[in-house]
Amino acid sequence: MDKEETILVVDDSLVNLEMLEAILNELGYKTYKAMSAIDAAAIIHDRLPQMVLLDIMMPDINGYEFCKTLKDNPLTRDIPVLFVSAAESDEEREHAFEIGGVDFIRKPFDFTEIKTRVSTHLSIYHLRKELEENNRKLNYTINEQRKVIFDEKKRILENIVTYFEREKPNSNIDNENVSKNSRMLAQALNFSDEYENKISNSFVDGIEIAGFVRKLDPKFFEIFFTKEDDNTSVKTVSDVIYYMSETYEEDKDIPLAARIVKITDAFQNLINDGYSKEKALEKMKQESNMEFDPYLLDIFIKLEKQIKL
Repeated sequence: MDKEETILVVDDSLVNLEMLEAILNELGYKTYKAMSAIDAAAIIHDRLPQMVLLDIMMPDINGYEFCKTLKDNPLTRDIPVLFVSAAESDEEREHAFEIGGVDFIRKPFDFTEIKTRVSTHLSIYHLRKELEENNRKLNYTINEQRKVIFDEKKRILENIVTYFEREKPNSNIDNENVSKNSRMLAQALNFSDEYENKISNSFVDGIEIAGFVRKLDPKFFEIFFTKEDDNTSVKTVSDVIYYMSETYEEDKDIPLAARIVKITDAFQNLINDGYSKEKALEKMKQESNMEFDPYLLDIFIKLEKQIKL
């Protein structure tokens, strides 16, 4: 048994508190005592116990109400609650289990019963915590592996783009610029009226990748990913590859990612054609309603000083 295991005993009878404390201490548990739900809440606020023995009938807040409070709090909902009762009718049991209690300890107290019930539910509690921790570690490992695989696929796609554009001067610089400008525009949308706090980190990461591989032949993309992939970053890249060439119309269902990269790609093309930053943005503004989402373009223009060339 873990000598650090602590049990909070809550009962408005000092005699009951001292009896339970003596039994639990003899069994090797550390105990805290409270004569009301209010006192118990103050103790739990300072230090979380591994179990609560809770009297049902108390003057301020009864045991049922206090148990419900514990179960409604994410910090305390997993703590096993054993009700202490002299009665223990079917109605009491049913209600206790409905609100999250795990067992009953009857009055007058029996040493063997307390030992069995407490040790059983503490074992279950620790097994559950161990399982949750193992699941957390497993999920972390799986997510890390997915990230490694995703990063490797991303690297391969970028290498494919670089290979096929190797004859084009400055193609990598162009791709880097579109990539960074797309990321910047996506991040800026999080502070806009229409998209405030709607742009996730995964979307931003995906839009950065999409900016670099925007001209990739879909058949290469489909070697590594599918359009139905539920990964937000992958879906963002997919939206750009499949929809960026679509002509903008206000009532046309073109994904946000494609509308973003269409703007940053067109800007880079104008720069490559010899336009200055100011002239390029002015030309795009004139063509806004025909080619680009005007709302996104307006935000991009406001980011003029931050646009990467």
